[in-house]
Amino acid sequence: MLLRKKNIANGAIIACWKVEESVEELLLMLGNDEEITQQISQFGSEKRKLEFLATRVLLNVVLDDEKKIAYFPSGAPYLTDKSFNISIAHTGIYVTIILHPTKKVGIDIEKISDKVVRVKHKFLSENEINFVENSLEKTHLTLLWCAKEALYKIIDTEIIDFVADLRVTPFQPYLEGEIQATETCTPQQKEYILHYIVEPEICCVWTIEN
Repeated sequence: MLLRKKNIANGAIIACWKVEESVEELLLMLGNDEEITQQISQFGSEKRKLEFLATRVLLNVVLDDEKKIAYFPSGAPYLTDKSFNISIAHTGIYVTIILHPTKKVGIDIEKISDKVVRVKHKFLSENEINFVENSLEKTHLTLLWCAKEALYKIIDTEIIDFVADLRVTPFQPYLEGEIQATETCTPQQKEYILHYIVEPEICCVWTIEN
């Protein structure tokens, strides 16, 4: 089920799908495409099949056209007709994409849970941990994780140290807003503005190339 489609002023499109369908229903929505059927036959996990299919259904619904997704050796996705740059993320029963016709994009979506509290030292510096709002710890940490994942996707460099190379400026979490960040893993050391929304179960963060 299409949960959200948002057109952004600079030409980007963001959309989210809540997976309530079965594998068979999603395949039907894709016209029982033989190539896709063959692709998912290689997946052992039902969850992986649903994510794969829902992503393609979402893409076709958003663009009202049939598109094919392929992957670079790095694992980053691209559209075979090069009509849009794309970034994909999924968590639980949610799948989300961001598209832009010319600019690189990055997106992440994560379920708000206790896990992020346990692993915070693996992706945050001490300075970043120190500005986390205690009363909103899980949400704040989830936003930080999503921000760094979105940066990782848009930078698309083989080796990135989440703690040392991706630096997030302190921010107060709201239901939606902006996050400023800097990367130090490329010679350009670019600054990024990321945008986010917080739902009862999930956080979503995205960024678009300046």
